[in-house]
Amino acid sequence: MNLTNDYGAPESIVAAVRNDPYTKDGADFSVTELIKPPQIRRLQIKHEEEISVDVRDEVWKLLGKGVHAALEQAGDIGIKEQRLHAEHEGVTISGAIDLVLDGVVTDYKVTSVYSVQRGLKEDWEKQLNLYAWLLRKNDIVAESLRIVTICRDWMKSRSYKHDYPRSPVVVLKVPYWSDERQDRYVDDRVRIHTQEETVPCTPEEQWARGVYRVVGDVKKQAVFDTLADAAKFINKQKTGAYQIVDAPGKYIRCESWCEVADFCPQWQRTGGGNGTRK
Repeated sequence: MNLTNDYGAPESIVAAVRNDPYTKDGADFSVTELIKPPQIRRLQIKHEEEISVDVRDEVWKLLGKGVHAALEQAGDIGIKEQRLHAEHEGVTISGAIDLVLDGVVTDYKVTSVYSVQRGLKEDWEKQLNLYAWLLRKNDIVAESLRIVTICRDWMKSRSYKHDYPRSPVVVLKVPYWSDERQDRYVDDRVRIHTQEETVPCTPEEQWARGVYRVVGDVKKQAVFDTLADAAKFINKQKTGAYQIVDAPGKYIRCESWCEVADFCPQWQRTGGGNGTRK
């Protein structure tokens, strides 16, 4: 991957971003790779030498690294920043777990207030349960899962609002899946990543916004991000006939955040790749 500096960040920042010590430690897949859409992962591998990412889009990772480094030196005992490995169907999976203490699995996230206000992300729930699966495969007991978020843009002046975090540190409880559900999820993700045919990204994986519209006996425009949300809306209606149709929404990940969008046939088919990415 080529790192650009189109917005004039100091060389010290560029060097810090470039100096990424991340490693899968010999595994075929990391936990984050298993969760990632298979199309994105395959395009990243295929076009590794052609991908360009600017420092401005990577600088937030420095905050995460700094927080993790500080917490690693904190006084908590237990398993900290340890990468575990397990095998499934002939492939090796690894994951670095921030902290396991008294049966509680903790993952730290440096994120935005907006993300916290939207609640627990589906990918975070998957990630923590994959960690629980790794721990189980290594004969380590996990009893509960949590995300500790640190909001990088928190403002004390807004903390009086009812829907605003009272503190920049917010703890989110993560549902603990059954062993069977964890095993099934791992099996599904390994299969989808290793099969010959590449699976296109779903609207959810594209971070779709406003791509489903409910038509029928509705008094005002009803547009939703997911099919599930559109279906919930219909189920709440006491009377009337309704239908879910596609709407000309936005695909946030493709438009602004996917580093392989320029090489993606799915994005090209939907009108992307015409110089409109931000």
